[in-house]
Amino acid sequence: MHGSMSRLTLACLACCLFGTVVGCGSKERATVAFEYCLNPSKGLPQGMTAIAILDAQVNEVTDRKWSELAANFIQDLIQDSNDRYGTKLRIADRKHTSSVMQESDMKAAGLVASSQAGQVAQVLDVQGLIMAEINVKVETHKGKGTTISGLSGFGGSYFGGGSVQTREVDKTSRSITVQTAFKLVDTTTSENWATHSPSPYQQTDKTKVSPFFGSAKTEEAMTPRDEIIAAAVESGAREFVSKMIPCTVRYEVQLESSGQENCARGVSYLRGDMPTEAIGQFKAALMENPDDSQAAFAAGVACEMMGRYQEALGYYKQACVLEDDPNYVVARKRMAANADRIRPGEAS
Repeated sequence: MHGSMSRLTLACLACCLFGTVVGCGSKERATVAFEYCLNPSKGLPQGMTAIAILDAQVNEVTDRKWSELAANFIQDLIQDSNDRYGTKLRIADRKHTSSVMQESDMKAAGLVASSQAGQVAQVLDVQGLIMAEINVKVETHKGKGTTISGLSGFGGSYFGGGSVQTREVDKTSRSITVQTAFKLVDTTTSENWATHSPSPYQQTDKTKVSPFFGSAKTEEAMTPRDEIIAAAVESGAREFVSKMIPCTVRYEVQLESSGQENCARGVSYLRGDMPTEAIGQFKAALMENPDDSQAAFAAGVACEMMGRYQEALGYYKQACVLEDDPNYVVARKRMAANADRIRPGEAS
């Protein structure tokens, strides 16, 4: 009896102190990943068989390591296309490229002048230069949260007479913004043949303090920042390379169900890699509530996983109409750009 009363007391206290009801309105969450090969939207300039990849330009607040790592991403993507799809594009030796760049005293690789680009291309025996710019901004804010640190005087047959001890603990919020830009210069014509400057990638994380006996939370409890930045840079590089040659692209989507039971069940099916079962649940949720934007978005994800791309685009558009959520907009733009370029049978 005392144990049941104690749990009930804690639930009521949490509701009063933190505005939540324990055990009510639970939602399902899932992280869904999928990939497919995109046919090039533009292709390479006629006669281009060899390219050099320059280290990316970074601003003064961005770690210099991303300069080389961005170039490595692009090189790996081109090599993968050579191996998987028979693309015949030679990549100039990176060490030789770096040596030539130093000799030419080009400090900002991403801002090479046309005449200099031609000179470098001749030395490296290539017809194109790939350049990039990576800028990262990280903002961290510290705050305080309240947690119950102790209870006394509870456990009888009524709630009166007890006291609650609380204390403040640290909590942290962090915002990461990654801006990428890529271009291929055709050095035979000095033309910017292909460019790609996606919308800035942004992710905001917050540490959560447990309402009961919580401890201080710091940035170390969040997803490592390098993991987030690397994912953003790689995503931009894949989309850029896919403009010119066949390229496998990968996407990861975070899902949270609405309060509807059908929607929650559908998200749990997606977490178990069961998109066919999930889509039926999302359709049922939309029949019950046509304004459920989370069900519409999740239905789009399920369709994209199954290779039903035009249907996925329709659900993403529906979600955007229902709610102005940046994640919905990103998905709609991605599917609108990719739907007609995906190689049949390449989704996974």
